[in-house]
Amino acid sequence: MTSYRPAQANLTPTQERKSNALQTLRNPLVSIVIPNFNHAQYLGAAIASVLTQTYTPVEIIVVDDGSTDQSRVVVAQFGNQIRTIWQENQGLSAARNTGIRASKGEYIGLLDADDLYEPYFLETLFTRLRVNPDADGIYCGYQFVDQHNNALSQIEARLIPAAQLHDTLLDGNFFVPESMLVHRRCYTRAGAFDEKLRACEDWDMWLRITSQYKIIGTSVVLTRHRVLAGSMSSDPTRMIVNRMAVLKKHLGAEPGVYSVANNRTCQAYGEAYLISAVEYLQYGDIDQAYACLSKGTQLYPWLLYQLRTFFELGCGRQPKGERSNFATLDLTSNAQILMQLLARLFQEQKLAVELRQAKQEIYALANFALGLLSYGADRLADARHYLLQALGQDAKLLMNRQWLTTLIKAVLGKRLVKRLKRYQPAS
Repeated sequence: MTSYRPAQANLTPTQERKSNALQTLRNPLVSIVIPNFNHAQYLGAAIASVLTQTYTPVEIIVVDDGSTDQSRVVVAQFGNQIRTIWQENQGLSAARNTGIRASKGEYIGLLDADDLYEPYFLETLFTRLRVNPDADGIYCGYQFVDQHNNALSQIEARLIPAAQLHDTLLDGNFFVPESMLVHRRCYTRAGAFDEKLRACEDWDMWLRITSQYKIIGTSVVLTRHRVLAGSMSSDPTRMIVNRMAVLKKHLGAEPGVYSVANNRTCQAYGEAYLISAVEYLQYGDIDQAYACLSKGTQLYPWLLYQLRTFFELGCGRQPKGERSNFATLDLTSNAQILMQLLARLFQEQKLAVELRQAKQEIYALANFALGLLSYGADRLADARHYLLQALGQDAKLLMNRQWLTTLIKAVLGKRLVKRLKRYQPAS
């Protein structure tokens, strides 16, 4: 397992001295709540990842939510190093709520039983918190891993200014529970996890917390998020039902159609349908993916003016943890599916007039995205084809730097580009 040391390179000497002095004077107790349900094969590693933290003091609370596997045997191996609460099965939210209520720490972290902290997780986050004393919590980057803890290609290390975090989260959750560490007052005021939600309950909580508190971030990758077949997030129907329930709680009922006056709500619902469209593609249900994309564009037509939309759709069935892994990208199949989705959209009677009028520009963005994916996959002939096709549909791309540089590199070839870079004069 790779570990990450706290990065203090960005601190001034004064800030670093202040940080070290505060660390010597005061290390607040941290409670790590580990909800578990039949994850005996991973639970021991999760607990060990807390016990090996370079930061102390730490309280570990395992809340077992009615497991029927060997979880009791695993927990017993740690003796009095951890505190265990056994309860009948009530669901993930209820298990987290039990742990938070029982915790004594000034700060609280949530670690699912199949996930892991890096050894410097807490030390690094408190280093950042000490030089940002007005922050109420902090999040970090995370690495996707498989069931055997082997790193997958995907890393999430997005960094959003605290003042923009809540608004950004309205367009979709990009946190995992173990990436977040917050002061207990955040949970006290935000309230308990919603036990009626069977997915997206963490997104609901982050929206509540970020609407009231300042949460900062670091792009340092400090946790490992395990991707397991058959998990809640692999069921797109469960995800969309709960995703829409969360938006209804925070923004009100889903709008019938797009309106300028209701733009922010329409955008959030539109982005939610796009996320669900991608999840249905991953699940292999193209019809449901199309239904979500159609609904999303009705609510928020601007989805079709975003290159990111077509990049995500162009990744097609690539699963979570492998998104944009060019080595496993089935570009031929994905391109066919993307173009089929677009063709169906433009056959719809409900499609907005503005979108019909922008048909060539929209197709240009789709081809642009496929060109970028082809270049990443080292399919240079395909990259040139898609990029030039995009130009034929929208001549304005000549002024787009990303399009132009990608085309030049696709024409020259990656080896020649690397050679040319060697001869660039030092700036």
